[in-house]
Amino acid sequence: RPLLSPPGSAFVKIAEGCASRCSFCAIPLMRGTLVSRPIAEIAAECAALLDRGVRELCLIAQDTASFGLDTAGRPLLAPLLEELLKRGGDFWLRLLYLHPDHFPREILPLMRQDRRLLPYFDIPFQHASARLLGRMGRTGSAESYLALISEIRGALPGAVIRSTFLTGFPSEDDADFRELRRFQEAASLDWLGVFCYSREEGTPAAGMKAQVPPEKARRRKRILEAAQIPLTERALDRFCNQNLDALVEAQVDKAAGLYLARAYLHAPEVDGALTVRSPLPLVPGEFAAVAVDRRAGFDLCAAVTA
Repeated sequence: RPLLSPPGSAFVKIAEGCASRCSFCAIPLMRGTLVSRPIAEIAAECAALLDRGVRELCLIAQDTASFGLDTAGRPLLAPLLEELLKRGGDFWLRLLYLHPDHFPREILPLMRQDRRLLPYFDIPFQHASARLLGRMGRTGSAESYLALISEIRGALPGAVIRSTFLTGFPSEDDADFRELRRFQEAASLDWLGVFCYSREEGTPAAGMKAQVPPEKARRRKRILEAAQIPLTERALDRFCNQNLDALVEAQVDKAAGLYLARAYLHAPEVDGALTVRSPLPLVPGEFAAVAVDRRAGFDLCAAVTA
């Protein structure tokens, strides 16, 4: 089948549907409950993609962390990764969409053991107020989420964490929002997307009282986005003067030898980019070794080293 992802990258869906039943989310209504694919079937698809020259496999689902709960009664993400990592060769495995309330800690030692399993964590915390998280159908809190972040960074000092926040959920008040802001500063996430709540027909949240005016939700969204800028810039600064492997995506200036690429800290299409200078031609979809020399906004600038 044709690949619609960036050169060298492919998305592999490991499950469909979701059993988490967050009160704001219509996915279970549209996609049904969790249905995990067999490990052997996923492994065969990944092998076929790697045989085609794909260098990055992005494993996705509505909730990747729940993979296997429906078939085995327990998470099977770690066994799936172990199976995929049996294959030799130079490739990346990237995990996307890990629900924080049942984060699979057993993947952390796998990441320490095999650099191909990228220490990139896409964890949609959504909020930090325990009261509001409870109304969302979640069990977390600012304290438990900060503990998870600390555990990840303790196990993997190079870990990169992306998240999403939701503003304007029904009954969100100023105290809830202040708690979210405190969490934002304490978590110091590498990447953050902020979204305003919108009523989804058929979800429990759609009928909740104390709906927040849209303009207030948008104003809170703007505050979070502005506050995230220095946090992300500081997070990116730590990569300056580092050598990284980069996946080349496109040539942007042939005369100047400039290319767009991504390192392990960049998921396809959602994070910043890596601008690479090279005196010799680079091949989109292939890896290149680069040395990062500076940051430009949310992007990094680098030169090829080999």
